[in-house]
Amino acid sequence: MIGFIGFGNMATAITKGLINKNNSINNLIYIYDVDDLKLQNAYNTFNVNICKSYNELFRNSKYIFLAVKPNVYKDIYSVVKDNYSDDKILISMAAGVTIDEINKNTGYYKIARIMPNVAALVNEGVTAATFLNLCDSERKQVIDILSSVGKVIEVDEKDINKYSAISGSGPAFIAEFIEALIDAGVYIGIPYKEALNVVCDTINGTVKMLQNDDINTCVLKYMICSPGGTTIEGVRTLENKAFKSSVIEAVINTYNKNNNLR
Repeated sequence: MIGFIGFGNMATAITKGLINKNNSINNLIYIYDVDDLKLQNAYNTFNVNICKSYNELFRNSKYIFLAVKPNVYKDIYSVVKDNYSDDKILISMAAGVTIDEINKNTGYYKIARIMPNVAALVNEGVTAATFLNLCDSERKQVIDILSSVGKVIEVDEKDINKYSAISGSGPAFIAEFIEALIDAGVYIGIPYKEALNVVCDTINGTVKMLQNDDINTCVLKYMICSPGGTTIEGVRTLENKAFKSSVIEAVINTYNKNNNLR
């Protein structure tokens, strides 16, 4: 019932999340990949149904994830079109590939476009999703599938690249900041592993505070910064180095790149 064309990291994460929620759903998952090793690993790990062809996958699946890289889409459009069925739903997770492009190249009119992030690998993902011509039950089913790996935000397609720039690319930006904090810790004499743990725990605690409706980033900052103190000196240094502006520019440039991928 659920098919994956391609079985990379995101398809693996979704499969793992689904099986964690329902350990018998593996019987309803069908996979096809041109890489035989990936198919073998999928079978050994999840005991899912391995298909010998695209046609076999389409025969057995209603919700079909196009889980290949954006540059591969043009190579699979013809086989997707050859397997057209008006009751099947295509789910695209490729950056820069619009619903209109998929519709024109495949003839399918029931399409979901999603933009998950890497935290789906630990069931803490954030997925932006937009839908075309799905009925309420079909839309709910897709959301249920995606919810197995984290939160789902339904957006208009015109906005999906905005969410991609923040949630899709955000983990990389956050990792850069975490790495900088760790490197600074190591420089001042804290062992790497200890610095890693302290930084991650500090970020987790900060996030929990910000999820409290009574605390925003400005309030939190001034809970820590005392007049003439050490933390405000560090904040001043970040401002002098254009830290905040650099982050804003990174997101804007990522968004613009998303808009110009195709």
